[in-house]
Amino acid sequence: MILHDGFGAPVSHHNQAAVDAFTQAAVRLLEYAPAPGTMIKAVLKTDPDFIMARCFLAGMYLISSDKRKQAHLRAEYDVLVGLADKANARELGHIQAMTLWLSGDFYAASQAYADILLHCPRDLCALQFGHQVDFLLGQASSCRDRPTRVMAQWSEADPEYSFVLGMSAFGLEECGHYPQAEAAALKAVSLNPADTWSVHALAHCYEMQGKVDEGLGFMERCEAHWGGDSYMSIHNRWHQQLYWLEQCEFDRALAAHDEYMLVTDRSELMDVHDSAALLWRLNMDGVDTGDRWGIVADQYAKVLDQAYMPFTDLHAMMAFTAAGRDVEAEALIAALEANQDGGSTSSIVIRTAGLPIVRGLQAFGRGDYEKGKGLLSGARHSAHLFGGSIAQRDVINLTLIEAASRSGDRAMVEGLIAERSVLKHETPLTDFFRNRAAAAA
Repeated sequence: MILHDGFGAPVSHHNQAAVDAFTQAAVRLLEYAPAPGTMIKAVLKTDPDFIMARCFLAGMYLISSDKRKQAHLRAEYDVLVGLADKANARELGHIQAMTLWLSGDFYAASQAYADILLHCPRDLCALQFGHQVDFLLGQASSCRDRPTRVMAQWSEADPEYSFVLGMSAFGLEECGHYPQAEAAALKAVSLNPADTWSVHALAHCYEMQGKVDEGLGFMERCEAHWGGDSYMSIHNRWHQQLYWLEQCEFDRALAAHDEYMLVTDRSELMDVHDSAALLWRLNMDGVDTGDRWGIVADQYAKVLDQAYMPFTDLHAMMAFTAAGRDVEAEALIAALEANQDGGSTSSIVIRTAGLPIVRGLQAFGRGDYEKGKGLLSGARHSAHLFGGSIAQRDVINLTLIEAASRSGDRAMVEGLIAERSVLKHETPLTDFFRNRAAAAA
């Protein structure tokens, strides 16, 4: 008899108790709740030949932006290759995605996860892994289309429906379909207030449209659901602080950073990114962030030679320049230069967008605003290639505004503020940049 996981997707394994435990771990990952990896490792300890459970653990390593996790992915993949003759079509699709990812073809791996869903639309693991790959690669249209293709196979009768809606909402938002995105996110949160990814999607909708008061009110009302031990809690804190920055409540944003977002030696890399991105914005807003950059730079020093995800390199350069770590900054540039040639996805993105933007940030940090302006303006419209969200990549535009202002290029400042004013025309931060540029003229 063929067994199915709790979402309705087939598995080749024949131990129902193990399949149930796998489903519980997968739900934990969808919730961004603690310990899904620990849970699935416990399953594999008793059922080491449970192929889909091993695909799940490998997928968690795959979607990590930290190259140090790739050794774990390789180890799981090697075991899966030995089990492949017992795998069903769905599981073979997951193995194929890993094969392509490990070969360096991240875009093909993304498509492999999409192909699984054509024949198995109830595979929430393939949907979530593919969704996160879209995020890592900056593939906004795929981020929108992937959950849309399977939506008809889900309904409010499914406990997991909010997760599908939340992924759809985020993809719609990244493509600029704000009314549809907002409606989907609101529906998801109404069905499942603890769905932190849907909370995150709605935070994006409000932020991108300059709906600061609505965003702050929403985040405060549901803080009990997202502000606890979820893996999204720090990132959702970051979104909350973006609203305060947009209101020019800089001291409040810094205080919240210190209460919730301070980096330690045990911080996950994505949490380090959030701290760096907030501190960099505060610095440009004229806030003295003191010695907070040191521990952030220390974490990036551990990964500066990865040349893996340029999104990481962007934030690493912020930390190195802000902390005065010139040696590490030069080592980062050298690592990127050494890895820019070749046909892997990382190499393509490094030479197209990663290097020029990282060099632009370095120039800005050194006070060479003219050079920084030229590099950032030339590459900013390719920045989507190195992943993250529009809100995260907005730091490039903000840095460019500041570089143009400090180099005396009033025409560029006015042009950039005109772009920003389309959606954020009434926010105090837009006026702040406009007034400061006028005063410097």
